[in-house]
Amino acid sequence: MGPFLAFWPLLASFAAVPTSNSPTPNLVEVNRIFAELSATTGFRIRHPVKFEVLSRQQVNRFLEERIREAVRPAELRAEELTLKKLGFVPADFDLKKTTIALLTEQTAAFYDYHRKQLFLTDWASASLRDAATVHEMAHALADQNFSLERFAKKAQNDTEKAAARQAVVEGQASWLMRELAKRSTIRNEAEPEQAPFPEFDRAPRYLRETLTFPYNYGTEFQQAVYARFGKESFRRVFLEPPISTQQILHPEMYFAGTLPAPVSLPAIHGMKMIVDGPLGELEHSILLRQWTTSEEAGEASPHWRGGRFQLWENRKSGRISLVYGSVWDSESSAANFFSLYRRVLQQKLRKVAVSEQTETLYAGTAEDGYFDLQREGTAITAREGLALLPRRRALQGIID
Repeated sequence: MGPFLAFWPLLASFAAVPTSNSPTPNLVEVNRIFAELSATTGFRIRHPVKFEVLSRQQVNRFLEERIREAVRPAELRAEELTLKKLGFVPADFDLKKTTIALLTEQTAAFYDYHRKQLFLTDWASASLRDAATVHEMAHALADQNFSLERFAKKAQNDTEKAAARQAVVEGQASWLMRELAKRSTIRNEAEPEQAPFPEFDRAPRYLRETLTFPYNYGTEFQQAVYARFGKESFRRVFLEPPISTQQILHPEMYFAGTLPAPVSLPAIHGMKMIVDGPLGELEHSILLRQWTTSEEAGEASPHWRGGRFQLWENRKSGRISLVYGSVWDSESSAANFFSLYRRVLQQKLRKVAVSEQTETLYAGTAEDGYFDLQREGTAITAREGLALLPRRRALQGIID
């Protein structure tokens, strides 16, 4: 999952502070930044980069155009249904509208790897626009050496891998922006007062955290790889990219080559599967922090070892059913997550009536149909929105 993965062609710098009449970098400054980035990373400069300044209105139109190009309506619908069914957003949430508004508000600059062009905004402060220029020039330089479009497409069918690769790209650019700032290569003005960001503040937790994840955790990931491999780290993360958000969150798992465990899910007869994808440690952490506590989420989520979900649809009735599964590193951590996810179900489902409840089973009815949550060893399975109460079989079985 991850709505912002659709905007990979727009590799952006966020958190601009609105102001007026702030100067934009000139060609000499841009070329100087490019040269210093090349010296730091060892990447070759193959050609100059064009840049253009856009207004907020132009950015908004640009984002609307790009989402039409990059995301098919069926994919957008499936993503929105998934976020609602998993409990990340409310039932009346409009994913497209919120995403465009949020990105328009937050974007200070972006690099379009389709057009091979840098775009700066005319409402960011001079200091932040300088920092954003470094960030975006880092994208341009990486693109000239590794083709960010190909890098992204290699993971386009796996959202966990795609999120990890996005963290590589944004994290490296953010690390370089921070490094050049330490060297006073970019303006080092007093930190301006933060302007309010109403779209960001009212966005659901899931959107806020998936938006900032590749920048915040990606930077720390790049630092960990740099501490081990030095200058070679810039190339290594593209040649041997991480494959999960867990590897970004815990770089030692990247170094150890820890892979997510496979998760098998039962099928639902009489319905059509419309989404099948992974759920990583990041999404489990967000879900638990949303419905339990930060302390409980912080303790539980690192024990994640694999996760997957499916959405099934009955076109005649309009029913949407969710099948979810996860694997944990021990029976005790699975039992802990079972207890936490039971609380998630109690809060996100409406009109819950419990019919069965044991240490390994929690089942009943809710407003959208039958549900059950089961644990078998280190494996968890949950099924929601079923038309009929299923006959219980093994976790890898079939729902009748």
